[in-house]
Amino acid sequence: MDINDFQDKVLKVASELEELPNRAKHTKQSALIHLVEEVGEVARHLTDEHHRPEKFDASKVGNELADVLMFIVILADLYNVALPEEMERAIERVKKKAHDL
Repeated sequence: MDINDFQDKVLKVASELEELPNRAKHTKQSALIHLVEEVGEVARHLTDEHHRPEKFDASKVGNELADVLMFIVILADLYNVALPEEMERAIERVKKKAHDL
């Protein structure tokens, strides 16, 4: 799946969830809070890997990383950020930094 398809699917599901009872539309603040929460869940799993290996489940890391990406998409949409274009610019910046080393 490319980033445009991913972005469309995430925003469609988010829109459908917002229509459910007791659900509010994401604000910039709520999207950021959820993003930070999901990053915290990734951190918890990685901490488990090193400090509580008996609790570590590698299959959960991918799920949490996908959740992080979903909230990045939602936050980008709220700020009218064109993620595919920004990702291309970011890659070019990294390439230039690597070349300049």
